Amino acid sequence: MFRGKFLSALKTTDLDFCGSAKQYEDPRDFLNLVDRCYNKEWVAYCKPPFRDSSGVIHYLGRYTHRVAISNNRILNVRNGQVTFKWRDYADGRKEKIMTLSAMEFIRRFLLHVLPKGFVKIRHYGLLGNRNKTKKLMLCKRLTNTLIRPKEKLPTLQLIQKLIGHDISTCPVCGTLLRHSIGLPPPIVS
Repeated sequence: MFRGKFLSALKTTDLDFCGSAKQYEDPRDFLNLVDRCYNKEWVAYCKPPFRDSSGVIHYLGRYTHRVAISNNRILNVRNGQVTFKWRDYADGRKEKIMTLSAMEFIRRFLLHVLPKGFVKIRHYGLLGNRNKTKKLMLCKRLTNTLIRPKEKLPTLQLIQKLIGHDISTCPVCGTLLRHSIGLPPPIVS
């Protein structure tokens, strides 16, 4: 069905041909190409939609905020040697173990660090800086995504909300830990 709908729409679209596709400017050649496409098997795979925008963020985050090697792949660090797991794609995706000197390991790790001035993610379209707030609000309205008001919390309250307990008190005895977290000492009168 996807093939039929796509090719049907392609026939009615006004296309500009350039480069190696210039040969299809002749309508007969183009229709011949479309007919050949009808005879090919198409495998269209569509992932199920995300439940909400947070699912999209988690999905993209796995790709945009990955490090060169995760901690669970590092097996041992001892005597100036680092042993880690890696996947050999040339050998059928088999998982293998490699040991390198710490210096070589760090050298290879640093090859994945972007040079100064380069950024990992460039925002464009909906997330481009111009009118980003308005565009995102419109997208949230159109997709019926819950719009949460931004709340400005003091640092301690924010941390408490994130981790579920108050870090300004000792978890054992409940004593206030003012000095250890950089708060001014209590005023004693």
